[in-house]
Amino acid sequence: MESPFKSTRGNFLLFLLLIITLWRLGLGQLYLFDWDEINFAEIAREMRISGNWGQPTVGFLPFHEKPPLFSWLQAFAMGWTEQSDLGARLPNLLCGLLSLALLFRIGSRLKGQLFGWLWAAFMGLSILPSLYFRSGIIDPWFNLFLLLAADRIVVWELRSRKTWALLSWAGLWLGLAILTKGPAGGLILALFIGLQLWRDQGRYWYRYLLVGLIGLLPILLWLLWLWPQDDGFFTREFLRYQWRLFSQPDAGHGGFPGYHFVVLLFGCFPASIFALPALFRKSAGGIGPAVHYDRRMRDLFWVVLILFSIVSTKIVHYSSLCYFPLTYLAARTALSWFNGHWKPTRNWWRLLIACWSLFMILALALPLLAQTIPVWKDWFGDELGHWLEVEQNWPWICYLPGLIALGLFIRLLLLAKKNAPTASISSSLIGTALFLYLGLALFAGRIQNYSQGPLVSFYQQQSKKEVYFGTAYHKSYAPIYYGRLRQQRGGKQRDWLFHGPIDADLYFSSPRRKREQVLREVPDAELLYEAGAYAFYRRPMRLKQ
Repeated sequence: MESPFKSTRGNFLLFLLLIITLWRLGLGQLYLFDWDEINFAEIAREMRISGNWGQPTVGFLPFHEKPPLFSWLQAFAMGWTEQSDLGARLPNLLCGLLSLALLFRIGSRLKGQLFGWLWAAFMGLSILPSLYFRSGIIDPWFNLFLLLAADRIVVWELRSRKTWALLSWAGLWLGLAILTKGPAGGLILALFIGLQLWRDQGRYWYRYLLVGLIGLLPILLWLLWLWPQDDGFFTREFLRYQWRLFSQPDAGHGGFPGYHFVVLLFGCFPASIFALPALFRKSAGGIGPAVHYDRRMRDLFWVVLILFSIVSTKIVHYSSLCYFPLTYLAARTALSWFNGHWKPTRNWWRLLIACWSLFMILALALPLLAQTIPVWKDWFGDELGHWLEVEQNWPWICYLPGLIALGLFIRLLLLAKKNAPTASISSSLIGTALFLYLGLALFAGRIQNYSQGPLVSFYQQQSKKEVYFGTAYHKSYAPIYYGRLRQQRGGKQRDWLFHGPIDADLYFSSPRRKREQVLREVPDAELLYEAGAYAFYRRPMRLKQ
């Protein structure tokens, strides 16, 4: 059957150019999101200011939660963009470009250029995968390094002449993954290798040790470099945090066991729907490199999904490594449809259309609810009502994403009666990409203004002052990043800032509902104003108690 893509490398390069342009548009117009995006950007900003490239800091105090590799990439990018929000996101734009090129290359090697096209298209145009390449968080690079390590291992497993070089490359990519996010990368790859060892009854177990030894080397060198600086304090706290993250939920990040199943089903639309038939259906054709790769991609998917379903802390991007195998399996289903080896069932069509109808309803309801906020906001109590007090304009163009979703919903209903893979696959992918782009352009900034617009605006107003920053009864990295905290004002104890003889003014924020309590506890603080869900204060310089 006719495919939706011309399977040439030249056309694929044009596709990459289009995708990277689409991802780039509007990124500098959105604030970094609390907590993770601002947190990582602040680490990079402080590295550039302090010159301390070895030890991550936040507020110029040691930050024990993450290794430094991604912060180095961000700090380098910020040097080009004057420490802007766009600079914090540039490394992941590059990561997206490299990831799609890698998927095309691996896919073409396994099953031909059409499969490489499809794998890259599902990755680049599905909802969460494309959003993560526009973000300023660690996971895209962490996932890319782990995919490279897993690919080298699978290629090594397929070789009749098993050279040490392939395993050495796998260890190198694993080492970069661990230096990006921490020991979780080693655990994931160990479980991935363990499945094959179980199938092979332990054969070659001693060779796989090379992957682990090389993989641990970069982070060990980093920790040994830091050890003499504080007698091992940073190293011990780093390892304690990694264990705590696995064994108990982080504050505000608990969830039910099926959390990541739901995230992947709706977040990776439409790839998740196309992947389902291949996820539970073995490849036809017996043995061979492509069949082995299919099995190992399913291994990677289940390892990540089950591991992070067990982990107590539940955050959306923890299961993001699943995007690679999920989009691989989606491409496999699409290729089987083109080749006539698979035909969608009625239930499959129902699930595809049901998911799309949900997005359609949400996209149409959001601007309608936003335009009628004065009517219904009091129903939800003071706290939510305060969030919604921020004045915003929601013009009728904001209905455009919902209308596009409605159009695609009708088209899919019509296509469900036909066996039309080209129209169905291209409509799903292009429709989702257009829906997502317009949704980001029209919704993201307005929603962000409700959630953190007043907070960011307040601290930006103070960014040129030689002052201290803080928060009361809420956690945010916006004060120190958008307030551009000076190094000489960092590293202070909280009790001293709020109750001690400070040598410069302290500007801080709290939830509005905590205003009276804050004023009682910090009696010399002055309430400046309230906006949205926040109250903003100044505690004046006080050199004597």
